[in-house]
Amino acid sequence: MRIIDYYNYIATAACAVIGAAAVIIYKKAKDKDVEAKGAAVLSANAARIFLIVIMLFAAAVRLIGLGSIPAGLQQDEASLGYDAFAIAKYGVDRNGFAYPIYPITWGCGGGSPLMIYLNVLTIKLFGTGVVKLRLLPAILGVATVYVFYLILKEITLSEKKALFGAAFLAVCPWHIILSRWSLDSNIMPFTLGLSVYLFILGIKTEKTLIYCLSAASYALCMYSYGSATIVIPIHLLLISIYCLRKKVLSVKQLILAMVTFIIVFAPLLVFYAVNYLGLPEIVTGSFSFNKFTASRSDEVFLRLDSSLPAALWDNVKQLLITLTIGDNDEMLCHFIPGYATLFEFTFPITFLGIFIGKKAFDIKAEDNKRSAMDAVFTTLLISCVLFALGIRSDVSRMVMIFLPLIYFMVKGISFIWDRRAIGAYAVMVVTFLAAVLFVKDYFVGFNDRTSDIFMPGYGEATKRAYEIAGDEKEIYSTYEDLSAPFMLALYYTDYDPVKFADTVVYKDETAEFRVAESFGNFKFGLPEDYASDSYKDAVLILSSSELESIDQGSGCTIENFGKYSVVYN
Repeated sequence: MRIIDYYNYIATAACAVIGAAAVIIYKKAKDKDVEAKGAAVLSANAARIFLIVIMLFAAAVRLIGLGSIPAGLQQDEASLGYDAFAIAKYGVDRNGFAYPIYPITWGCGGGSPLMIYLNVLTIKLFGTGVVKLRLLPAILGVATVYVFYLILKEITLSEKKALFGAAFLAVCPWHIILSRWSLDSNIMPFTLGLSVYLFILGIKTEKTLIYCLSAASYALCMYSYGSATIVIPIHLLLISIYCLRKKVLSVKQLILAMVTFIIVFAPLLVFYAVNYLGLPEIVTGSFSFNKFTASRSDEVFLRLDSSLPAALWDNVKQLLITLTIGDNDEMLCHFIPGYATLFEFTFPITFLGIFIGKKAFDIKAEDNKRSAMDAVFTTLLISCVLFALGIRSDVSRMVMIFLPLIYFMVKGISFIWDRRAIGAYAVMVVTFLAAVLFVKDYFVGFNDRTSDIFMPGYGEATKRAYEIAGDEKEIYSTYEDLSAPFMLALYYTDYDPVKFADTVVYKDETAEFRVAESFGNFKFGLPEDYASDSYKDAVLILSSSELESIDQGSGCTIENFGKYSVVYN
């Protein structure tokens, strides 16, 4: 066992004891609404300094070494980056469709429109490259910390609690890892956080314009990731009913907000109608509503057959693991063993925040506005839980659940803070020490754990091979320890998407994820006799183990890119 494993056991026990003690004090207290005695109030200047420090730290751990940690590029990163490049430079995606409303990427999706089109803008401004591809989620990750601070400040009316929430999100393992690579779901915390903040401002001001801006932002969430198409409608239905009952939202405002939502969502709605309601494809030279080549429903959603009860039970267990210690079976691109998502030891405080309810922020029953603000996260959590029960879940698909969980963790800390401030400070110290350990382990060991996922060196090798071969010589690539290597070859070489669409040969055209076995002069998978004279005029991309078959005295040139090498005459 590692130090962090022992630390987690001790920290979990400490959090559980501190939370239980706060509940006992609350039950015995005569005045249950009084804040902890002696709790100091931060001055405006002190709060500003604390916030600046938090934001600087958030920026540092999300931006330092962005191009080298993680080392390499994951295939989904390369996929959305290449489609963004293709649209920015050629006006078509890799499937040959002009400005698709929803680029179908692998054939069944897998790259949501908002991330791709935001990258179209950054490519037009700054060009391509690993750092530039990852800069968007990194910057929006920092911005999410600030938005979350603003949300908490509005709901809690406490600078200290808002700063704690921002600080926790700044050091949160899930959010740091997410912000440092370019999966399409990785900007969802920002788009969701912004939508929630605008809705809370709408509750505060009761202004129709703010509600409509919130509706537009929620509609953009639908373009951020597939899970939003289920979670957001359920969440908005629940919170709208609640706000109507609390009379902080009028029927007229709701109708105008719905109209705004539908207008922004309309292009995506047409796309879904094309794919699921039988509407014919709409393909023009200026925009496209094209069909998926395969469906992911069986891969994502539970089947309505005899396997359903067992699958539901598995999902309940999976959800409980996600809500508590985290799932060590997740892909290592989403977590470091021992640190889970929100640290393994915080769940007693989070559960305290969930079950204590409104008392955590001392929201009076008659305070309709603050009660409605609190309900925004409650309904969001309910929606995420319902979604999690109906899908084959993983961290990326459940990306929308973690902001509500952190919110309820802040509620739990606030409950402790208002009873015995020293208990809250103890939890903060435990969290700070864990954050130090996490940052060390991330920046020192993350690349060693994820080399098979991010494939360092391979992209650079394909770029060099294409520089040597041009479009004349054949390029044969290894498949050792690689996943969809054609995608990295496309991104790193800035390959012409029209030429790709005309020449690509997929292993299986009807597969959920179409993987190319060749395009242009690229061939993926080595012939058995690749080291023979038959391929002396070809350019080879070989792994370290395959390089041993090459006769070093044959006069060929070998250029090394870490685990992969380019071999040519």
